Order: sequence, then C-alpha cells, then structure tokens
Amino acid sequence: MSLLKAQSPKLDTIKELSISDLAIMSFDSQRLRKRLGNYFRIDAFTTPDPFSPEDDYTYFLVVDKLDTKRILSFVALKDTSDIDVWDLLLGNDMMKLDVSKEEVKPLKEELMPKYTDNFYPIRKESNIIGSIAFTFEICGLKNRIPEDN
Repeated sequence: MSLLKAQSPKLDTIKELSISDLAIMSFDSQRLRKRLGNYFRIDAFTTPDPFSPEDDYTYFLVVDKLDTKRILSFVALKDTSDIDVWDLLLGNDMMKLDVSKEEVKPLKEELMPKYTDNFYPIRKESNIIGSIAFTFEICGLKNRIPEDN
C-alpha cells in the first residue's frame, strides 16, 4: 500500500468541478454527517464561519478518497483530543487532509459563497469542540456563469 500524501484541492481544480462531482459531493457529505452523528453531536443551526484572525483552530478537509478535489466538508477544531477518531469514522472512502486557514478559506468561499454562517457546531459530551461545514449546503460555485440552453 502506498503512503503518498494526497494533495489538497486547489482553487483552480474546484472551479472545474462538474455537476456530477457536485452531486457526488452532496450525497457523500450527507453520508459523512450520519457517520459523525454516531460519535459527535452536530447542532441543527449554523454559526459564523471560524476564520477570525485570532482563532486557534486546527483546520482540515474531508475529501473523497478516489478524487480529492471532491470536498465533503470543511472542519475547524478547537479540541483535537479526538482527532484519531476522525480517520475511523471516515472509513475507506473518505479521508482527512490537513490544511491551513489560508488554504481552506478560499476553497470554502468558492464552494459556499454565502459570506458567513455556513458552519455547524460539533459537540462531544455537550462541549463544543469545533465546527463543520458540509458541501450538501453548496449554493452554487462562486464565479460560474450559467450556460444558455
């Protein structure tokens, strides 16, 4: 088995996503939410995006293991004590890619152009440990011009 480090998606590859890619991302991010619900509690209401200048979050993406340009969620954790559990919850078809705030923010803004309130709080034993944005919430790619029919 190869232990090559997967490349994080780049903005130009996100802009090239097809409608099929977006549909797969939406479906798989719904499956991810169900899996995470077995270990964490995900609040029903969104909160402001966690990209403040003074935040101390650990950021990562959950992506489709077969095609890492398909982002399933954006995660920002304050408490990383359960970080190893994520790999178990992701199974064989999803993977976690560590990214910086500077890398994740433009990707999120491209896929989810709504300015803020895209992230759901994640709780473990009633404590908020971070937040997550799922790509089933995609409201359209930022600079995509619709084709004429």
